[in-house]
Amino acid sequence: MNNEEKIKKLQAEIESLKRSQFNCSHTWDDVKYDPEEVTVQDTGAGYEIHGSDMWPILSFHKECKNRWSRECIKCGFKQYTNKIEVVSVKSEPKF
Repeated sequence: MNNEEKIKKLQAEIESLKRSQFNCSHTWDDVKYDPEEVTVQDTGAGYEIHGSDMWPILSFHKECKNRWSRECIKCGFKQYTNKIEVVSVKSEPKF
């Protein structure tokens, strides 16, 4: 078996694993806080003057973005979200 045949065989195995992961009836583990570090451009950093031209100074900093993840116990598929929902429970006596 040459290298090209090995590559095609492995790609077919990968596609098969992706299909089985897609068709899995997921059983989710506990949700975990999993922050993401993102690079954000600074605004208002000023300008560099080159003769009569003014060029904005490009500078960046890192920020922590809120993110949560959950993982399927069966197949290992990991899902991320940064959306949150407010859930409140209010109970009162009923007469």
